[in-house]
Amino acid sequence: MQRRALGHGTLETVALALASRPGLTILDGDGRSPHGDHSYVACDPVAIFEADPAAPLDVLEALGAPSGDDAPFPRDVGYVAYDAAFPGRTLPGALPLARFARYDAVVRVDERRGEVEILGVSREAVERLEAALRASPRPLEAPRVDALAEDDPEAHLEAIARALEHISAGDVYQLNLTRRWTARFSGEPLPLYLAMREVSPVPLGFFQALDRGAILARTMETFLHFDRRERALRTRPIKGTRARSGDDAATAAALRADPKEHAEHSMIVDLMRNDLGRVAKVGSVHVEAPFLVEDFARLQHLVSVVRAEPREDATLRAIFEATFPPGSVTGTPKRRAMQRIDELESCRRGVYCGAVGHVRHDGSFHFAVAIRTALVAGGELHYHAGGGIVAGSQPLAELEETRLKARVLFDALARLAERASG
Repeated sequence: MQRRALGHGTLETVALALASRPGLTILDGDGRSPHGDHSYVACDPVAIFEADPAAPLDVLEALGAPSGDDAPFPRDVGYVAYDAAFPGRTLPGALPLARFARYDAVVRVDERRGEVEILGVSREAVERLEAALRASPRPLEAPRVDALAEDDPEAHLEAIARALEHISAGDVYQLNLTRRWTARFSGEPLPLYLAMREVSPVPLGFFQALDRGAILARTMETFLHFDRRERALRTRPIKGTRARSGDDAATAAALRADPKEHAEHSMIVDLMRNDLGRVAKVGSVHVEAPFLVEDFARLQHLVSVVRAEPREDATLRAIFEATFPPGSVTGTPKRRAMQRIDELESCRRGVYCGAVGHVRHDGSFHFAVAIRTALVAGGELHYHAGGGIVAGSQPLAELEETRLKARVLFDALARLAERASG
């Protein structure tokens, strides 16, 4: 691997310098461990891998292939849409069900020290990226977003009522239901993403410019993290949400003690343990850290860490087949919950509730759950938010939770409007 130090800087300055380059991708940390210590920016992919609609997960077989180098940086970066669980479906803007871009060099930003360097598979790759970084970028066309149209709140309340009936009948035990906001969109999406980053620091931000749109994610939930050196496969499901108050310790204690939140979280942890068990060595699956409360810009979330050691024959594709879509955005039992989601939600989820992340050339990988995620495609902006429904759920409280989770988009749009008028 080749590297070149560039002094000090920020992710924003790097991203803006490369904004006009094709295939701009950002993996965005906020300085917190274990996965937010560094941010990465890349452009000009050397290869693109897109899913076959008939077999979307087949695309994963091309990722992480040995490249003849020891490059310990994100090499293949992209997404697997939630609807990849339903082969043959289509996404807004005719986007593929899964897509990954391969990069031979990236800019890495140390979010704690502010140090910037280029990592690449060769000196030539490093020099190409440095030249792109130092070139004069073209001005960005400011994003223009029409008024957001909200899916009917009454329809969401009715869907929750029907979900509670299914739960009462024993058909499912938990069901994650979401709803959508849409708007006409023109201009370039990167300034919107940077505004979302400003109002919502998270350890697992993700931006990727596509041929026909862009993905903008401010997620904090790890779906799958695999370190090949220690043979550890981890997931960090989030279930349980409270708005932050003036006393975070008291709110955290109340979140842990809430019977509804505790039950909702425990069911998903058990589901993820079961999913990992399908590809893990016998006896290796265990809860490493239960019922943590993590603080973010406006919300507190209940998180647990589940660890497993995958079998030697467990490929990335096999791991996805066993665990995808993430349990926290489906319900229990998973397949039945997914059937009910299809019946009760008014539109398909697309990339939202799928996975965004990267694979390294040695087969290590990290994928986040695509929550707090906007999709720009076909001249439209789509944003979804949702929550888990269990027997103790109160419909109006669940509706309000979707609005809390949509604040990252509302606040970012307000920030852009302030700047445009100022």
